Amino acid sequence: IRFVATLRDQVRPVVAGLQINFFIYICSIGFNATSGGQASFVTASPCTKHQGGVEGTEYFQPLESLAGSRIGTEVADPEYSRDLAGCPTGARCRRSDASRAAYDSSVGFTLGGIAQTTGVNDGSLTIAGEFTITGEGGEVVGDVANKIGRTTGWTAGDITNTCVTTGVFGSNIVLLCQNFVSAGVGGGDSGSDVFLRTGGSSRVRLLGVLWGGNGAGTLFVYSPIANIEQELGPLTTF
Repeated sequence: IRFVATLRDQVRPVVAGLQINFFIYICSIGFNATSGGQASFVTASPCTKHQGGVEGTEYFQPLESLAGSRIGTEVADPEYSRDLAGCPTGARCRRSDASRAAYDSSVGFTLGGIAQTTGVNDGSLTIAGEFTITGEGGEVVGDVANKIGRTTGWTAGDITNTCVTTGVFGSNIVLLCQNFVSAGVGGGDSGSDVFLRTGGSSRVRLLGVLWGGNGAGTLFVYSPIANIEQELGPLTTF
């Protein structure tokens, strides 16, 4: 008999899909990366104290209240702009809703690692293994996309639309060229990794970062990895 960890527990080395805490809010880790040699993780831009612009948000995994839980600090989160090509009149736009945080030097992490729960679309948060990123992008409508997030765990469904100009409810923020997936999502899943499985193995292709969903929790939207790297710069993800 051994203890089992969930996506909401403290897990080291840190992998994608785990719960993170910032200020008084909860999100999920999208993926680990290095940027110019700096050990980092990427999550959603709303998973910062101020969406768009760097204000040094501190991150904890899983909760600030747990001793030794601090893991890093926000270092990249581009401003939203009215001047971006294709941005609707009156809106503030970006091509990705993503931000990057630098890991503290003492924090261990697994480059290319994503927590794998015990089952898909069953609500399980129990970690049973690990997916390994071995490539990026290449998705088309009809592909089955997966995500691991701290609220709804591992969910998967068809990519229904690609490169959609997407408005954010209750704001003037618009994200250009985003992708939609017919799969479960809940509050706190923001920042989750999105990926394609290659066959039935644990090897996956990283697609991007989840940042929103519909009110029914049956559809999520993510920023493609190419858009993320266009705004955050080149990232080594595996």
